[in-house]
Amino acid sequence: MKFRLACVQFCSRLGEVDHNLEEMAAWCEWAADLGAAVVLFPEACLTGYCRPREMRQAALPFAGALAERVAEIATANRVLLAFGMPERDGNEVYNSLIAVGPQGHEVARYRKTHLWAAESKWARPGNRLVTCQTELAHFGFMLCYDTRFPEVSRVLALRGAEVLLVASAWRASHVEEWRLCARARALDNGIFVAGCDAILDADHFKCAGGSLIVGPAGEIMVQANYSEENLIIADIDTAAIAARRQDLPLLEQRRPGLYRVAQR
Repeated sequence: MKFRLACVQFCSRLGEVDHNLEEMAAWCEWAADLGAAVVLFPEACLTGYCRPREMRQAALPFAGALAERVAEIATANRVLLAFGMPERDGNEVYNSLIAVGPQGHEVARYRKTHLWAAESKWARPGNRLVTCQTELAHFGFMLCYDTRFPEVSRVLALRGAEVLLVASAWRASHVEEWRLCARARALDNGIFVAGCDAILDADHFKCAGGSLIVGPAGEIMVQANYSEENLIIADIDTAAIAARRQDLPLLEQRRPGLYRVAQR
């Protein structure tokens, strides 16, 4: 299947959900004009990435008027829209990646399973990995720090994921590690990885962007400049996965029996 995928790195206003939704709508319109069928936004872009206490306060249920507004953006632009937010579910708060399809229906909800540093002070870790089969491709979902754990992308690939959508708010001081992780996870599994990183310049936390879309050989198809709001777009052809795996059938040649940690 062939389709266009866009990553939008923009600077959310901390705590200003209405403004951020307006920005997302405008970016989606631009991406759709360029032919994008999938639009990916950064981690926690709905609220901005705040201090731990503020993240808990900013967390919202993805339901009601909020879900309806996101659905309107997706349907108006006929895109699969994926974005990050601190999600409240009862008394619990999760760092979530939500995907809403072009018909306005939620197609996936992934709650970050690997929490970095201060995240554990405001979020509860999710307990399942998520993939979603659509008419475009089989998507897998990850958030930021998850990319440091090769097991996550491997499981998603074994479940059939062809394209990983990764929303991130990576520390600016380590941004090259972000790009390395995204490329490595694509190379490990012979799949596409779209990584959308936030731009943030706050006293407590800085993110430099550096979004990228990576092909099944780990090659960078397109990348964004650092510290600039921007949209990047790439043509995805899932047939390239089969071609890559014919040359390097990594998933077939695994030997799980050797991978036990305990020694005999």
